[in-house]
Amino acid sequence: MPTTCKIWLTNDTKVYNCGEKVEGTVELTVTETKRMNAIRLIIAGVATVDWDQFRGAKKTLRFKGSEACFDSEIDLLGANGEEVDVQAGTSTYSFDCYLPDSLPPSFEGEHGRIQYIITVVLQRSGRVDKTFTIEFTVRRGLDLNAEPSAVRRPARVESSNTFRCWPCRSGPLLVEMQVPATGFVPGQRIPVVLEVSNRSGCKIHLIQLKLVMVVAYTSDTPRVKVKTYRQDVTGAELDQIDDPDVVRYEESILVPQTPVTSSSDSCKIIQIVYELEAELEVGALHQVTKLAIPIVIGTVPLDTDRRESTIMEIES
Repeated sequence: MPTTCKIWLTNDTKVYNCGEKVEGTVELTVTETKRMNAIRLIIAGVATVDWDQFRGAKKTLRFKGSEACFDSEIDLLGANGEEVDVQAGTSTYSFDCYLPDSLPPSFEGEHGRIQYIITVVLQRSGRVDKTFTIEFTVRRGLDLNAEPSAVRRPARVESSNTFRCWPCRSGPLLVEMQVPATGFVPGQRIPVVLEVSNRSGCKIHLIQLKLVMVVAYTSDTPRVKVKTYRQDVTGAELDQIDDPDVVRYEESILVPQTPVTSSSDSCKIIQIVYELEAELEVGALHQVTKLAIPIVIGTVPLDTDRRESTIMEIES
């Protein structure tokens, strides 16, 4: 019967918050006495990115990158460097380790991931090391009250576009979008006011509001390169009203469970930000007009939101 090793975590969900203690036991079972150099437990976090660049139908380059986010080693046996006999049967070893507050959260994306792994390494002279692993999940909190004060303030963007060429250039399509703040948490709704004045004479075919997650992946091999991937998180489609006067839309976008906005101090090669986007398709060619406001997604709402939670629409 081969050597077996089971890694048990006291937290059955295998989900931990930054700053919490990871603790558990290792059960090593051998059928006969074996001499070991060491039994080492490694708790590691690593971010990796990987994508292919194509030119036409031909792949030209593969871009890769990696970043160590966390690394902690615990000697379960053989810390003094001398060989030790592990008796036949099952031996149990306990371990614990605190996670730093600044770790990036676990993430699985289109071109990269951030993962946390516990590895038990059996080291024996003259033999290849034998390893056993399990993966666990790390979550990171983001208190919006600790963010720059701009997340509390209203934000507004506007756009003015014309269509066709001179001398047949159309009148302007005026669009304005505003929100009362730019910091929100999952379960809250983002109140949006969109004002549209269509004096272009072109038909508006589509008006959409979207919360978009923008992930930037950065490679280090064969060179530094940033690949941006945009993913719609949620959204709403508005009625199209052709009116040269201002048409005012009042909508709210529910923020679903989604990764928090990331910062460069936690992970440099995978960055996550969000945008609230308004998109209009106009005219026979369905030309697209876009407006965007940066949004910060956290886990602790702004104080004003907590005080008003009895009258705010918050959904789980």
